[in-house]
Amino acid sequence: MDRLVDRPRIIENLLADETPVTVLNAPAGMGKSCILQLLARHFATDVTFSTAAPEPTGASAPVLWDIPPYGTPAPIPDGFLAGQGRLIIAKRPDVVLPGLSRALAYRHARVIDTEALLMSPDELRPLFGDPRAEAILADTAGWPLAVFNDNLFSPDDATMSTFLQSEMLETMPEADLVDLRILLDGGTARAFEDHGLLPFARPDGNGALRFGMPSITQALDEALHLSIAARIKTAAGAKAIAEAFAERGRTVDAIETFQNAGFFDNALRLFEKAGGNFFIYFHGPKAFENVLAGFPRTYAMQSEELVLSHALQALKQGDVSRARRLLADRYGDSANDLGMIFSARSVFSREFRAFRLLMLLYEDYFFSEELLDRAYALMAEFPIDDHLFRGSFYNSVLEFYIRNRRFAEAEDVAQRAMYHYRQAGSPMLAFYISLHQALIRLLMGDALTARKHAALSSASLNAMGFESPNDRRLQVLLDACVEYEGGKAEPLARFLSLEIDDFSHGEIWPSLLEFALHYGSQALGEHFSTIAARSFLDRWRVYQASNGQFQTMISIREAAVLQNANRWQEAAEHLTALKSRVDRSFVLAGGDELVRLHERDELALALIWLRQIVYEMPGREDLDGLITTMIGNLHMTDRQRMAAEIWLAHVSKRQRNLTKARAVLQKTFGDCARLGTIAPLAEERVFLQELIDNQRIGGFLATSSPIRQIIRKLRDAGRLASDTGNRSELSRRESKILLMISEGAANKFVANTLGLSEATVKFHLGNVYRKLGCRNRQEAISSARALGLVS
Repeated sequence: MDRLVDRPRIIENLLADETPVTVLNAPAGMGKSCILQLLARHFATDVTFSTAAPEPTGASAPVLWDIPPYGTPAPIPDGFLAGQGRLIIAKRPDVVLPGLSRALAYRHARVIDTEALLMSPDELRPLFGDPRAEAILADTAGWPLAVFNDNLFSPDDATMSTFLQSEMLETMPEADLVDLRILLDGGTARAFEDHGLLPFARPDGNGALRFGMPSITQALDEALHLSIAARIKTAAGAKAIAEAFAERGRTVDAIETFQNAGFFDNALRLFEKAGGNFFIYFHGPKAFENVLAGFPRTYAMQSEELVLSHALQALKQGDVSRARRLLADRYGDSANDLGMIFSARSVFSREFRAFRLLMLLYEDYFFSEELLDRAYALMAEFPIDDHLFRGSFYNSVLEFYIRNRRFAEAEDVAQRAMYHYRQAGSPMLAFYISLHQALIRLLMGDALTARKHAALSSASLNAMGFESPNDRRLQVLLDACVEYEGGKAEPLARFLSLEIDDFSHGEIWPSLLEFALHYGSQALGEHFSTIAARSFLDRWRVYQASNGQFQTMISIREAAVLQNANRWQEAAEHLTALKSRVDRSFVLAGGDELVRLHERDELALALIWLRQIVYEMPGREDLDGLITTMIGNLHMTDRQRMAAEIWLAHVSKRQRNLTKARAVLQKTFGDCARLGTIAPLAEERVFLQELIDNQRIGGFLATSSPIRQIIRKLRDAGRLASDTGNRSELSRRESKILLMISEGAANKFVANTLGLSEATVKFHLGNVYRKLGCRNRQEAISSARALGLVS
């Protein structure tokens, strides 16, 4: 410092105490030397700056000894311990002073530590005044060097970083360096009595320490990075740093420390202890990626745990082919031979078989009952308290039950998986189960219960201690679809505009893909265009080019889009091109074969063919019986059943059986009101519009308040025409947007003016074009002017 700053409180304390030896024991920058200089000025004496110890002088003034930071000091002279005068010493904590321990034991010495040397508010106020003194204290924690040398803290000046590294961190124990790293990262360190973290840390009142010097954050961060990097260059230093990280719960840092030091066996042991291929569910995808990248490929291929983890990473990234290649590289082609893997004489470990079972989920593999039995037998090989395996087992077979529309069993295994995942303490895995439960309910048409599960999945997502962007997108999609079921299409339109590309390159399992395909294509077809819906499906066809099961699912959904656009001939040609035993003839044959269908794609194909037949020949004599037979299939979802009931009502009307049409629709609308959904009705608007427009049917339905509310929701959402059949009737917001674009406003300007996103503006414009029967902006403006909607 340029000048001595008076420290009256400390000086008074030193002068009042009669202990023979007083030691100011604190790191650099605490003002130890300045205090000795103040005492020297007070007594008109000198300070000894040497490793050699000064001898008693016999004078009344204390002897002042400033021990240099480097070198080994001489022992405390016996004369001081024998009462021949007082000695005041300044030293750093890492300097070992011979004789001090004995002097402390005999109470001939006392130590004033770092905390006592920090500047207090009472010392700062006379120097700086209020409120600046409080601000300085908050920035510097009262560290004298920081208080009086703020010019050292310029971001472009490396002086402070160098000083911190060489003068303070170089001799700090590894455990303290780790604690300091945690403090800088916003965490807390244990407030044990003998720590070396002052002046950087301050107690938080709860038995812990927090970082207390914002003014040097950048410089300290750089210095700490260099100090830790230097320590891990030695085996002992790396081990000490890694073990300190592990002890404090920073498993990822501990593993990466061992990896950076080249101690891969140590890193692998920690990785396995932290969950192995379940590591991602406790530490997040980013940490999982970083840790796996830290193992050399040749080393990783020798470890089953690492190979399975790399394969899981590939699955999470939507790359099933890469996962298969990784397994084949490690185990040979038999790694993808399910007969060998799950045979009674399998040579594969139970861990590999468990992982391979989970992988079937991503491959959309059709489980036979025999394979399911073998899978359940695998459960006996794992301990009853192995919650991660048991939860993952139930998670794997959950997809089998969903695909086969065995929803009661799916709900049961989902609850079992949830129990085990909660026991394992993984919010991320619990999130996936709540997500599955919501998907099941949406597939069934039960939007109210789906909303409850969506709230639980959101709570689990928020309980994760890390970021998982793709899972966050899954939650956004789920919430948007729940809203879509209730008549609000904007959130789903926004997701499809802004998030779908990132989402489609992430983790995809069959029920999730079915869910995304259905809602995405329906929303785009209803509110934008058939071209938009087919382009959406084509992108998924490319993304899932290697998966034949997914291709069938996409093709079925495309046929529905074509039917909804009244392109029935093209839809029929599209369906005919599909190679399946379920074709037009199969459906027209009816009988028990229709009732027995249970596999997801075959059931969906039968329904889409039946829909085609209803449109083409509604007057066919046995068609109502054919639909009734289909409705009797116990594997259909409530959502699919609602659609079939609308077809039945349509056929009944065409066959002049209005009583039956009214009764069927009354039940269907009642179910929709009970389940809180309108989306299944909206998709059947091609049939439903004609039914609602019939006064003897529509008027009858309107006598029920719940049904009247459902019809109003459909019309408000633009999914049915108005009562008068005027399809150009616009909502208030659509009218406002139409007026603004007719005045030359761009979408961005409209969005900013109305407080909407551009995706929402595009969504409303799509509704405007559809209602006005137009294809683009200019046509819509011309039509609106012709109709007198704008001037």
